[in-house]
Parts: sequence; structure tokens; C-alpha cells
Amino acid sequence: MPRGQVAVWHRGARPSGRVPELLGYGEPVSRQRAILVLAVASQAAFSMITFGLPAIGAEIRHRFDLGPAGFGAVFAAVGLGSAAALIPAGALVDRFGGRRILIVGGIVNGIGLLLAAAAGTAGTFAAALVLAGIGGAAVPVAGMTALLRVFAPAQRGMAMGWRQLGVPLGGTLGAGILPGLAALGGVRLAMAGAGVAATATALAFAAVSDGRPAGRATGAGQSVAGVLRIPGFKPLLAVGLLYVLALGAILAHYVGALRDAGLSHAEAAAGFAALNITAALSRIVWGRVADGGGGTRRARTLTEIGILTVGATCVMPLMLAAVPAGALAFGVVVAFGAFGMNGVLYLLAGELAGASRAGRAVGVASTVVFGMGSLAAPIAGLAIERTGYDAVWVMSAVVAAAGAITARRWLEPAAVVATEAEVVQVAVPAR
Repeated sequence: MPRGQVAVWHRGARPSGRVPELLGYGEPVSRQRAILVLAVASQAAFSMITFGLPAIGAEIRHRFDLGPAGFGAVFAAVGLGSAAALIPAGALVDRFGGRRILIVGGIVNGIGLLLAAAAGTAGTFAAALVLAGIGGAAVPVAGMTALLRVFAPAQRGMAMGWRQLGVPLGGTLGAGILPGLAALGGVRLAMAGAGVAATATALAFAAVSDGRPAGRATGAGQSVAGVLRIPGFKPLLAVGLLYVLALGAILAHYVGALRDAGLSHAEAAAGFAALNITAALSRIVWGRVADGGGGTRRARTLTEIGILTVGATCVMPLMLAAVPAGALAFGVVVAFGAFGMNGVLYLLAGELAGASRAGRAVGVASTVVFGMGSLAAPIAGLAIERTGYDAVWVMSAVVAAAGAITARRWLEPAAVVATEAEVVQVAVPAR
């Protein structure tokens, strides 16, 4: 075994005469950085479509003669493909390793986007985006499991926070790049360019990723039902479900709430930009907080995120009513709380599951968060139509409070037990 690497025995395993499963924490810093940079780049390339496509919404509507509802259905297609493929992608990463799944997924994603570029009807365009979403699902699952393998527990939170930066970064790049490509060559060039970027970054990421399967364990424990039986996993999913309701409601209706309070279109746009920038930075900061205690503060950090979100969303409507301009600045506090949980949640999912089931666990967690996040906007929208925009803050405070209580009461104790049983690090003596 190479000098400086670390081995880990997982829950249920006991030291014996055999060498335990190697997770590879002792990777050279240069390789760790390469994996992290390409994890961010591949996620950003995929997010150019999943979050940046509305930037060329007008061009797509004109090309296929769609109304707002029609474009909404087309835009949802890539998310539908991803949601359907996240859990299978996680299982495949566990079984075959991240490298092969990234190669196949990157190629499928690129083919889907190239087919979308060539599509002549809205139906074929949407079908191509579903295919692109299926292929793209490999990127977040393989990215997160790759970081679990090469970073030690005390570094994973920060690494996962940086990886999560790829999501808003991709949306920002999409908003800037896709309209420029569309101006040069229409929707066809914009989609083709996104396809090339997605495939190239996925293949580059595959080149530096570990090609070994994540684990050798088999049996009922490897099924999705087995993942759900992991101690602490159900409370973790409940926390993610509740927190993403707040995140989705605020993201979808933040600009509307600012405009309803009397702020101008330009002020609301500036507030939304600040919200997204803070969202990106918050994931890095919370990841660093979660690395405290040698990586034992994951669940406690999720509790603290919920507490901050409750406080901020209780104050925000008062700020909008009394000092609307001041609410623009206070929105940074709201974003820092409500938008900061993703990386820590996915990291804890992988750690609770252990190396042999990390891909499945991340896939399940991503599916729950992704699916519920897509429902948050219409749920909040119905409440707004009945009671006004204060419903956004009331809803967010209530679900964040429920999430914080769940994290404190059920997740933290389970995570402590899992940490004691799961993360037993054994230094391997040099030979």
C-alpha cells in the first residue's frame, strides 16, 4: 500500500488480518485539486442548461412557436431526465466506479444536446433534453463520490462546498454565454456549444477520476431500500426535504417579493444577483464549518443552517415593510442561511452510507432534494395568490424550523453513532 494513504473500516466491519478498503485520502495535493477543479467545471457545464436555459427562452419560444407554459414544459424536460437517472447513476458509480460512468454520461449528455440543436419540433427538442438530463445525472453523483474518496473527513466539507459552487456558476455562465451563441447562430449553435462543453468537461473529469468501484459489498443492503434503512438516513432526507422547500420558495419568488414591497425592477434584479452570489459563497463557508472537529460537525451544521434561516425569514418581511431598501442588504443573510445546506447534506448522505453505497445514497438524497425543490415554487405561488408575498417568508420559516428540530432531535444523535462506528481511520505503516 502506498506511503501516506489511509484506510477506513466501515460500519459492521472489524479489523482482521486483511487490508481494509482503501479510500485514498493520501492522494497528492495536485491530484486532489485537479479532481476538485474538474468536478466544479463539469457541474458548471451541465448547469449551463439546467439553470441557464431561460436566458435563451425567448429564442426557443420563437423557434418552436411556444407560449410561456410550453416553454416551461420544455425547460422541465432536462430536469425530468436528471431526476429519473440520479439513483441509477449512483448505483452504477458504486458498481463500476466513477470514470466509466462519467465517460458514458458525458457522451449521452452531449448527444442529447446536439440532438436538441438539430430538433425541428418542440416535442423532439424536449425529448432530446430528457436524454441530455439522463446523461448529465452522472456528473453530480460521480463528482460528489469522487470527493469523498480523495479528501479526508476534515477537508470534505470545504471540497463539497466548492463543488456545489458549480451549480450557480453554471447558471451564471449560461446567462452570459448562451445568448451570445444564440445571437451568432440561433438556438442551434447555443445548444451545440453547451453540448460540446458538457461532454468535454465530463471526459476531462473522467480522466483524473478513480476508475475503481467504490465498494465490493453486495446484497439487500445495496438496494435503495437498504440505503433508506441506514441509521440517520431518513431524518437526513426529511431535513433536506424541508430545507429545500424554503430554498425553492425564496428562489422562485424573491424578485416578486421585492417588487411587491415597492422596489424597482433594477433594485430587485440587483437583489437577486446578490442572492445568487451569496448562495454560492455560503456553501463554501458552511462546508468549512462542517469540517470542524475533524469532520464530525455535519449534522450540527445542518441544525445551525436551519436556525439562521428561521431567524432571517422572520425578520425579512419586517424589513420589507419598514425599510425596503435595507431589505436588499438583509437578503444576503437570508441567502446565507436558506441556500447553504446542499453540499453538507450530500456529504453527510455519502458518509452515513459508507464507501460501498455512497453513490446510491447521494443519488437518493439528490432525487429527494431535486424533486421537492421543483414543487416549492408552485406551492408557494398558491399561498401567495391567497395571502400575499408574506407567505414566502412564513412558509420558509415554518419548514426551516421543522428541519432544524428534525436535525437536532433525530439526525444529530444518529450521526454521532454513525461517526463512532463508521469513521475508524487506521494509518497504514510505510513499507
